[in-house]
Amino acid sequence: MSSGIWAVVPVKPFELAKTRLSAALSGSERAQLARAMAEDVLEKLAGTRLLAGVMVVTADAAAAALAKQYGAVVLREAAPTGIDAALARATRYLSSTPQAGMLVVASDLPQVSCAAIDELTRIVNATNPAVAIVPATRDRGTNVLGCLPATIIAPSFGPRSFDRHYLAARIDGLEPVVLESSVLGYDIDRPGDLATFLSLGTSTRTHAFLSRVAMQAAS
Repeated sequence: MSSGIWAVVPVKPFELAKTRLSAALSGSERAQLARAMAEDVLEKLAGTRLLAGVMVVTADAAAAALAKQYGAVVLREAAPTGIDAALARATRYLSSTPQAGMLVVASDLPQVSCAAIDELTRIVNATNPAVAIVPATRDRGTNVLGCLPATIIAPSFGPRSFDRHYLAARIDGLEPVVLESSVLGYDIDRPGDLATFLSLGTSTRTHAFLSRVAMQAAS
């Protein structure tokens, strides 16, 4: 049985993504990596049992076409406006259904699993109102933000966003649920993350792509 919780995935244009990996990957490789990670995320979200739906907010035509392949609702931006502005569009869309909540899921979580998303959906859906946060394992960012209703706090992504989301919930009188997750907390942002991710041996498009890049570099 589905809940009223939607997964919302903001997707930056692939060719603009992952600039911090420029020391390790070419522009074309970074775009391909961003696409592979986004597809890994969308595939898992499409396979969950509890979500009401999946929504992608993007200005990228390729990302929009990919999202539609996985049955996602697409909100197109005329130009990239940043993650918070993109999420404001998503919350306006969801606000027409007062019972709707959302899980903001980063598009660069290649280890995401259906089970992890279903667990977080249950947590958010257990109380109303609710805020749940999955912090990034390293930099106090936010990899997943759960809100019920979707407008309960204003998303404020960027450096140390975990602290801002936690404080916003407390100011509203809520005790946010903090879920430390090796699956949802790990993203790929820095050159050192590439070898670490490859060592995990996951059966993902991201792993397959990075394996090919590593083999080409070694040949």
